[in-house]
Amino acid sequence: MINENLKKILSPYKGLIAAAIIAQVLFSIMGLAVPWILKIAIDRILPGADYTLFAILAGAVIVLYGMRSTIRYISGFTGTYLCTRVLLEVRNKLFRHLQSLSLRFYEEYRTGKLISNIISDVGLLNQLLGTSITLTEQIFAAIIIFFLMFILNWKLGLVVLCFLPFHFCNFAYFRKILRRDSMKLQERMSEVSANLSENINGIKVVKSFARERSVNRHFFEIMRPTMDLQINLNLNSNICICICDILTISTYLVMIFVSISLVKNGSLTLGEFAAFFSYTGMLLTPISYFAGVTGLISQGFAGATRVSNLLAVIPEIKEDPNPVDAGHLKGEIIFDKVNFKYRDTPVIQDFSLHINPGEKVAFVGPSGCGKSTASNLILRFYDVLEGKLTVDGIEVKRYSLESYRNNIGVVLQEPFLFSGTIYDNIAFAKKDSTREEIERAARLANIEEFILKMPNGYDTVIGENGASLSGGQKQRIAIARAILKDPSILILDEATSALDTISEHMVQEALDNVMQDRTTIIIAHRLSTIKNADKIVVLRDGHIMQCGTHDELMAVDGIYKELYTTQTRYSNL
Repeated sequence: MINENLKKILSPYKGLIAAAIIAQVLFSIMGLAVPWILKIAIDRILPGADYTLFAILAGAVIVLYGMRSTIRYISGFTGTYLCTRVLLEVRNKLFRHLQSLSLRFYEEYRTGKLISNIISDVGLLNQLLGTSITLTEQIFAAIIIFFLMFILNWKLGLVVLCFLPFHFCNFAYFRKILRRDSMKLQERMSEVSANLSENINGIKVVKSFARERSVNRHFFEIMRPTMDLQINLNLNSNICICICDILTISTYLVMIFVSISLVKNGSLTLGEFAAFFSYTGMLLTPISYFAGVTGLISQGFAGATRVSNLLAVIPEIKEDPNPVDAGHLKGEIIFDKVNFKYRDTPVIQDFSLHINPGEKVAFVGPSGCGKSTASNLILRFYDVLEGKLTVDGIEVKRYSLESYRNNIGVVLQEPFLFSGTIYDNIAFAKKDSTREEIERAARLANIEEFILKMPNGYDTVIGENGASLSGGQKQRIAIARAILKDPSILILDEATSALDTISEHMVQEALDNVMQDRTTIIIAHRLSTIKNADKIVVLRDGHIMQCGTHDELMAVDGIYKELYTTQTRYSNL
């Protein structure tokens, strides 16, 4: 059964769904008049050559089918509009929902599977909706056909009715099998999508290690089960259809057999037989249709279930019911006995730190000591589990997420750039930014000279994640983006560690520009870049082991002095 989330999505379209179904039902009902007209023609027009009655019936048929064509157009339009509108709405809702989920979700859920959810599973849901509307119309039509059949001859009606339980058992049995196999197939296809996405993103690594053959073999190995599942699904679907065909022909044969004796003893006219035969065909058509779409419906329910499960994921980071607008923050950050863990692994423990507005604070320590986690807590990518984290005296949980994060700029070790133009990538930081503001940010980031040498200047398309740019160029575009945002708090996460000496010098100049007059959190392995920090916080296993300026920490024996001395020694070799 479709989850409550999907019912909420469909609820605004109840009227449209009803209109689509009513239009299709009316279209089918109008077609039901033909067998009755055939009965009149055989029993009354043909024996007496009654052309007057024929003219009346012919005129009625022309009017009827004119109206039927109009309703067919309305039905087709409403059905198509409904399905495409719901498709758009569900994908949009899924995308918005994904934006609300925390980083923890993305660490556990593969990107390719999410793409499969949004594209493939929603497509199957759309297929289910369209099929369900048609099926509902067929069921309504079948009920009316039954009524007309019993009016014509109740004995023949009972004969046809006796076969319906066999059809029902056939559908019920295969529905379970097909739905189970469809769910397995969709799960497997999402794994294939995830593997494909992973290998495309890692193509440089694959080629550099000459692993194309092994990657191809692995891809075939995970693809092979999908073929088996698809064959199984189609095989069971075809068996269901074959059984339905056998039951259908059996219904015809038994009905004709009984009709022979009824016509012989005069309790059934030839016209009634012809009409009843036509109605039997109309009744068995939706039954055959149901057999044919059982597999599609099962796949649709599998897609709907997976979409529903994704929508049911509760965002870990929740907006306060009465959020505080952050406005323009000063940048005072206080960690008060903060504890945080990933799953069951403690990462930050009894963490207390006061950062004054405008201070440049560096977090240093070995990998896994909690440096990036502390910055992620400031960004509110995660919420503290114990203790309190405040900015300007207010707990970060109380701020509205958008207004709060608008005060924070981030420059990562490996900055992400979108596949548009350089201009678009810088402008991403601020809505309604002017060209003058963007060009100023580029100048402060020491990137304008390079941009103006590009074929189309700021309008140069840089490829996926800046594929056509060097590491230093990408980093300076990311810095320009941060400058344009004009944040109160700046987080530099290993911003220069992956660069060569020349690029590092240019990026460091750009960083000096952006760090002025704002609270800055610097996460660094290269200790030579943080000598001028106002405060250096040394972490180990989530604990603060030392805190002070570079000179203060070098004056005492401790972790910082040991790390700095070791790095200096190796850099001079």
